[in-house]
Amino acid sequence: MKHRCPICRRLVQATAGKRIEETRFFPFCSERCKLTDLGAWLDAEYKMACESKSQNWADSNGTVADDSADGIT
Repeated sequence: MKHRCPICRRLVQATAGKRIEETRFFPFCSERCKLTDLGAWLDAEYKMACESKSQNWADSNGTVADDSADGIT
């Protein structure tokens, strides 16, 4: 099975019969790419998209919560 390293986009050949030493960095191609990804997680570079904090949200009772009540301006 072929796949691309999520960091450097290098084509990686992965087969079921390979030794564990050759596949220990899966899905990355190398230890360098694996550590680069770990560093990105630790530095909070990966973020999920969310809506603006200024938008009012409904609480569990169905009433609209005001963001200014929790100190967000």
